[in-house]
Amino acid sequence: MGNIDLIFTISAVLFNLLIAGIFIAQKHNKEGLVRIFGISWLCLAVPLGVVFVTYLRGERIEGVTISFIFIFLYMFVELLLDYILKFDFRAHARTHIPYIILEYLALFSLIWLAFLIDPVIGYLVAICFWLLMASLIYLYWDKIMVRVIKSDE
Repeated sequence: MGNIDLIFTISAVLFNLLIAGIFIAQKHNKEGLVRIFGISWLCLAVPLGVVFVTYLRGERIEGVTISFIFIFLYMFVELLLDYILKFDFRAHARTHIPYIILEYLALFSLIWLAFLIDPVIGYLVAICFWLLMASLIYLYWDKIMVRVIKSDE
């Protein structure tokens, strides 16, 4: 594994873990931590951009460009909606569902790219993705349980 692949690996792991950290901080109403994790996550665009440009210059498997487009588009939408416009797009299904689709396209792109580098790296990034999913369940656990209890009544 070369240096550029190591940069990608670290960035992909942090990508997932910082989002997980955001979810956990949100659950505990730690807005300062949410902001720190969010800005740190957005800063990952720099090393990911370096990796992308390096991959473009070298010979990589087809689909790398599309994967990075999903990743960068997701990061741009997050920056635009949460930090610049401060638009609560999560409150409405018509804006939240496309966002979720884009988010998963970016997350699965990271996993796919990681597997292109090496299966061990792919599994590492996938495990971090599942940690992110666990933190999402943790964030919404109270709402999930309320629905379960109401449906049992």
